[in-house]
Amino acid sequence: MSMSRRQNLLFLLCVPFVLSVQSTFAQEKITLGLTTRNGSTSLPFVIAEEKGFFKGEGVNAIVVIMQNQVVVNGVVARNVDYGGTFSNFVGAAISGLPVRIVMAAMDGSDHYLVTSANVKRVEDLKGKTFGISSFGGTPHSEAVMILRKYGMNPEKDVTFLQIGGSSSRYAALESGSIHAAMLVPPFNNFAKKRGLNQLMSFNDIMSIPLGGIAVHTQQMKEKPDEIVKMIKAVLKATDYIRNRKPDILSHLELKWGIKEADVRESIYRDMVGLFSRDGMASEDTMKNVVQLVRDTRKSKDDKTLADIFDWSFAKKAQAELKLR
Repeated sequence: MSMSRRQNLLFLLCVPFVLSVQSTFAQEKITLGLTTRNGSTSLPFVIAEEKGFFKGEGVNAIVVIMQNQVVVNGVVARNVDYGGTFSNFVGAAISGLPVRIVMAAMDGSDHYLVTSANVKRVEDLKGKTFGISSFGGTPHSEAVMILRKYGMNPEKDVTFLQIGGSSSRYAALESGSIHAAMLVPPFNNFAKKRGLNQLMSFNDIMSIPLGGIAVHTQQMKEKPDEIVKMIKAVLKATDYIRNRKPDILSHLELKWGIKEADVRESIYRDMVGLFSRDGMASEDTMKNVVQLVRDTRKSKDDKTLADIFDWSFAKKAQAELKLR
């Protein structure tokens, strides 16, 4: 056999292997852990996935739904690439785990304190059951802050139950198995329609960032460009939410199951102004959320904001998107 024929044969034998490797890389998925697909904090990530903003940045990211603490544990163990929750990652970083928050998706909280029909005031929650996502998560931290503000002892006056995401907490509240929960749209809107009481927005108590992207510190070293692409995709999604109101209202109807036009309008109006334009939180709101988590966990750590947040990737995303 001539040299030329041997080379051609070798090439033909190698082609299937090369194509197989290329296919494997093409199918490699990046996991983004969230607690629910339906809710304003999840909306930018879901839109980025469904409208192709992730793929437009060259990343094959998919949203995976799991419990709050599972998201954190998954990122810490590097079984989950990105976490889309917030307070639990603040707590994880405070406790010394190798994670950082690299993007804030919302400049304020969209959580509302909703109670059963017979609970008219915060003080009426004494002796009652309060549903949370997980101990140390945002709903737990917010509940503790509200109860303390109204002169109650969170450790003695209420019983906290870990229920899961906002949809699960809403179902538990509607069924009567708990008496209170922090809910996000659309679940607080559903609750009001069914005669439950919305006592307040957490923004009435304190301004904190909510939702975002958290990663393992090793990921920051190994895949900095990928992190920037993820942030760019989410920023594009939030811009889409602000500028494509009819499409978002349709999404609320089709995906969230909200048939009432007035409810869809109310949800959109309440949440659209909360989405971050630059993917970063102000120093004051960062301090607020860190103090909130410390108070909830009774932490006496010496961590600085730089040990918890890293906005360098968001700044690079801004520059590439030419945001001001």
